[in-house]
Amino acid sequence: MDIVFIDETFDLNQTKSYHISIQAGLNGYSFSVLDPVRSKYILLRHFAFRGTVTPSLLEDKIIEIQNNDEFLTREYKSVLFSYQSPKYTLIPGPLFKKDNLKTYFEFNHYLDDLDEIHYNRLKGTDAYNIFAIPAELSGIVQRSFGNVNFFNHTTPLVENGLVNHGGRSSQKVAIANIYGNYTDIAVIQGDKLLLCNTFPWKNEEDLVYFILYIYEELKLNGEETPLVISGEMLKNSTVYDMLRSYIRKTGFERRNTRFNYSYTFNDVDIHWFTNLFNLRLCV
Repeated sequence: MDIVFIDETFDLNQTKSYHISIQAGLNGYSFSVLDPVRSKYILLRHFAFRGTVTPSLLEDKIIEIQNNDEFLTREYKSVLFSYQSPKYTLIPGPLFKKDNLKTYFEFNHYLDDLDEIHYNRLKGTDAYNIFAIPAELSGIVQRSFGNVNFFNHTTPLVENGLVNHGGRSSQKVAIANIYGNYTDIAVIQGDKLLLCNTFPWKNEEDLVYFILYIYEELKLNGEETPLVISGEMLKNSTVYDMLRSYIRKTGFERRNTRFNYSYTFNDVDIHWFTNLFNLRLCV
């Protein structure tokens, strides 16, 4: 479903003073606009892709959206772009060397000839996220906006997890971000990232299995260890009820209180766009 929510304070002639965050993947294209003066999100737009979308078709769709949407043809103060893809690798800070990016990435993934490697430093923990983006896609985004900071979608997932569920608490918290046919699962304890991994799934039983697998492997208590869900899951879904039957403290991610949000966003399940809103935490 395509959506658009616009605060009455949004001024199309003032976009040079706003920050824009964008995320795109094979399921859709979303963006939000932040007014930095009030630290308030004042626009949310989402285009849902229907049917099978290949990487080359994704590029065509992004070109069409960016060339025709009235909000995306404007100039912004800064542009953040998150690519939704399971092709990422986390490397501890003490082991990281920029010259070894390709080697690190190929520990876990095949690097396509048409991909280019990017990386982000995780602010909340001493680690780096190394990921691939199709070179043509990054070129399309660069030509539309100029100077763009690129991210993998797991970077805001981890940063928000450490900010919202870490800190001085010694309690472990599991976070599951649901996207299309894979899920990202992270486990946080205080200021430590204990795990961040991605699992493919085809049906609800697969999804529940992998989450319970992490609980078992890390010896997380299903009665005590919270499970926080973000991404593409309906509140009244069968899989949510299944998870709650195994993990008592299962709930949906809440808004990060470091930002304010237009009241118009109250009509959408905010946990669907957690990573998009929290992308700003990564800079």
